[in-house]
Amino acid sequence: MDAREALLSVEKIIREHGDSKALGSYFLEFGRRLEVLRLVERWCARGASVVDLGAQPFIVSCALKAMGYDVTAVDVEPEPYMPIAERCGVKVVKRDLERERLDIRGADCAVFTEVIEHLHY
Repeated sequence: MDAREALLSVEKIIREHGDSKALGSYFLEFGRRLEVLRLVERWCARGASVVDLGAQPFIVSCALKAMGYDVTAVDVEPEPYMPIAERCGVKVVKRDLERERLDIRGADCAVFTEVIEHLHY
């Protein structure tokens, strides 16, 4: 499945297991997320392990999983959207990236497109 097909396939999961905020985000940020997925597709081989840092609401994580990647999603507060991650078969690690050690080894690729605006100096 290519990046666009994978992202489109996530809509149904968001509708069934998310809320209006997640669904609004899905549509509002579709183009940006598609670009991220295409970059991963270009630079990281299918089947590789990908860490999605600050992953909530797990839209990118789910799409990456649908594309054939082994995905580990990391978020400080994953609970509100865990049904989405679970439905997609995405492994989730709860971590505060500013205060806790990540402690994930062996990842081939990392994305952090849902977190940059939340990091502090």
